[in-house]
Amino acid sequence: MKHNNFDAKVNNLPEKAKRKRVTNPDECKFDLGDDITKLFMGFHEALPLYQQELGLTAPEDRVRTQAAVTLQSKVMQCWRRHFGDNVKRGKYDRLFLFNKGYVILFKKLGRNGMPMNIKTKNSTSIGNQYQGNLFGPDEDGNSPILFFGYTTNDFGVIVHPRIVYIDEEKVKWIIDEEGIQDNTLPQLDFAPTPPTGGVSVKKSAKALIKKVE
Repeated sequence: MKHNNFDAKVNNLPEKAKRKRVTNPDECKFDLGDDITKLFMGFHEALPLYQQELGLTAPEDRVRTQAAVTLQSKVMQCWRRHFGDNVKRGKYDRLFLFNKGYVILFKKLGRNGMPMNIKTKNSTSIGNQYQGNLFGPDEDGNSPILFFGYTTNDFGVIVHPRIVYIDEEKVKWIIDEEGIQDNTLPQLDFAPTPPTGGVSVKKSAKALIKKVE
């Protein structure tokens, strides 16, 4: 009997409070407005800077996370040009963008569309949109969390930049690159990468909103 009472108490524990839900990409698009275009523009502006800086180190001399860290730094540098002091440095020295009520993190994504990181208590809270002081005093603990992410293909080429909304540790929807509006993103033509650089970027230009099935 005592065992049954214990089970009942466990089942009645309150669920952790959630951040504001964003049910579909159109809601996010409305909230962020033209700033969605700026996110993609900043990403494109960062790519040649990333190529240039990473190319200074031969592939055999790079540490494991050097490419990802260099790209993140260059994206934040370019986002700062568009968003100023809304680029923040939070807990664990994490750089993020806090803009129009959204926390936006930059991350490499796996094939399943989820961020590539070691699972921790903090990453679980982020993946479940839990309320709380996850990033520091510069955000309110209730703002929805987005990822601006990318993947690399089998040849190491950077492809498919996109905005991802994750809840219940699943990708709920994305806004990916192909048509936010025609001709709103710069038509960038990247110079061929030197053989020692080992850095490649796939040309891309427009943006499309896509609901995850």
